[in-house]
Order: sequence, then structure tokens, then C-alpha cells
Amino acid sequence: MNRREVLKGLGLTLGYTIATPSIMSLLQSCNTEVKLWIPKLLSVDEGIVLKNLIDIMLPKTEITPGALDVNVPEFIDLYVYEVYEDDMQYKFKKGISTIIKALNIPEEGVSLLEHKDYDALLTKYLKVSKKQRLIYENENDKKNEDATIFNALIDLRNTSVWVYKTSQQIGEHVLAYDPIPGTQIGCVSLEESTGGKAWSL
Repeated sequence: MNRREVLKGLGLTLGYTIATPSIMSLLQSCNTEVKLWIPKLLSVDEGIVLKNLIDIMLPKTEITPGALDVNVPEFIDLYVYEVYEDDMQYKFKKGISTIIKALNIPEEGVSLLEHKDYDALLTKYLKVSKKQRLIYENENDKKNEDATIFNALIDLRNTSVWVYKTSQQIGEHVLAYDPIPGTQIGCVSLEESTGGKAWSL
């Protein structure tokens, strides 16, 4: 049985993915230098757009590494390439290409896009009203590019958060980590037990 079959059916939506050893090894294999990364599924331009969007969603701070520091874009590209069936890969790539179309890329290419261009796109779609969100979520018309962009960005954000939290660096050094838990303590606040940090395991 190949890796695709082993991992088949494991989605990236939050709360539904089981972090199996196969998934973890795939995640840890994404340790490439940023400048050397050549996407497996996406084109080079699509990879650049993916990286810039994810960097804005999960930026580096003074106390925590950012998504680019733990190779989130590389993992997402590899995961979709290795695990997704053809129809899911098509949907993923269509979402990215629709996002690129909305960015109004200059003739010189995506490398000339600035932080503000990506930020404006994310603000437009991820800060919509609750009413508009429901319209986008229930949109069945495949020709509605706004709904396609919205849903692609939501999926990308959820996936990025999952990959980020599953990475070894974040799990062991940012979140509360105890590989061999001791006694179970019942009703105690998270602040009291871990200093307010979520558990990585």
C-alpha cells in the first residue's frame, strides 16, 4: 500500500484530522530552504502567492515563529500532491488560480506584488459580514468567482493553522508539550495548568 492510500481520506479541516506517524513524517520532511523550494503541484508563481498569503495569515512575531519558519506552504503543496485525489487537486488549484486572477498581477509577474496587495485581498474576503459569509458558503453557482475565492481562502487559512500547530517546532516549543503525561488533574484552568498555552498533544 502506497503513502497516498495510507493517508487517503484524512482531510485537513480542523478537528477531523488524526496526526498519524505517516502525516507527521510528511510534515517533518518539508525542511527546504525557502529560496530553493520548487512546488510539486503548483507552478512557481502559484507557490509565491501561496507563501505570501500564508505569511500574512500566520506572521512571525517577537515570541513565535511564523508559518514560513516551519515550512507551512511547502507542506500544503506536498500534502495536496501526495494525498489528494485528482478532483480535489483540481479544486485546490482552481481556488489558487482564481485568487491569482483577483490579485491583478502586473505584466512583469507575481514578484512585483506587494504586501498591501495580498492584505487587501484577505481583508476583502475574510472580513465580510456574517450575512455575506453565509451567502458565499452556500453559493452553488460555480461561476461566482467571489464565492470561489472566499471558500479557497477559508480552506487555506484552516489548513495553514492545522499544519502550523502540527509542526514539531510549534508543538514542542510554543504550545504546552508533555510527551509523557503524568497524573490527570480534573477541573483546572488552562492558565493554571499551562500558563494559558494550548496543549500540542
